[in-house]
Amino acid sequence: MSPIKAIFFDIGDTLVFDDPPLADRLASAAREVGPPLDAARLPDAFRMGEAYAVGRYVEGIAWDAPDSLHEAMAHIWRALDHPPLGDKDWQRFGVAFATVPFTRYAHPDARELLQELKWRGFTVGAISDWEATLPALLSELGLAPLLDALAVSEIVGVTKPSPRLFQEALRQANAAPETSLHVGDWYELDVAGARAAGMSALLFDHPSRRPVADCPRIQTFDALVQYLLALPRPT
Repeated sequence: MSPIKAIFFDIGDTLVFDDPPLADRLASAAREVGPPLDAARLPDAFRMGEAYAVGRYVEGIAWDAPDSLHEAMAHIWRALDHPPLGDKDWQRFGVAFATVPFTRYAHPDARELLQELKWRGFTVGAISDWEATLPALLSELGLAPLLDALAVSEIVGVTKPSPRLFQEALRQANAAPETSLHVGDWYELDVAGARAAGMSALLFDHPSRRPVADCPRIQTFDALVQYLLALPRPT
């Protein structure tokens, strides 16, 4: 493996998080249309719906496309032994979910990590499946000035795991794929996409989606910081 000179990050659920997270917002909306969901069983059920949605996403179907979201929720309902939602309840659920308030925040240690990596001589960038509003959000969160490159799916016109999105970030940063590392939380999107572009990959598996992986796998932000700061400084 060539020495790493450039480090690229996924944004959602890697550097930037939702409060409350998606699973909690779905559970909140579900309370509007039926009996409460079993909190103890919800994480495993959510994982089943999530796995379905990401499989469709890799095929090019947006996770929030009506049929994909509907079927993902059906997976969750079945896993919890709930009957499927009828059309009227599904409409009520959609309205309830759309109105659940949430905020976005950068991980408390994200800015310090990016600053330290740049001080050590690394090129730092981000590669994200996001709307064209992402640059403004990153400016608001104080992360934009620390990025040497930012490839956003809606701006580039492709989504992960297409190598084109990763190649755009490499182009912006003037970085070689063989000396670049991408960090992200989805194996199917981040690891597969980075490798397709010739980059190394690190799986930030804080949701514990993939207990066994054929790449470095880290589960906490503290461990991620330790791993990245242990990399040799670029020459």
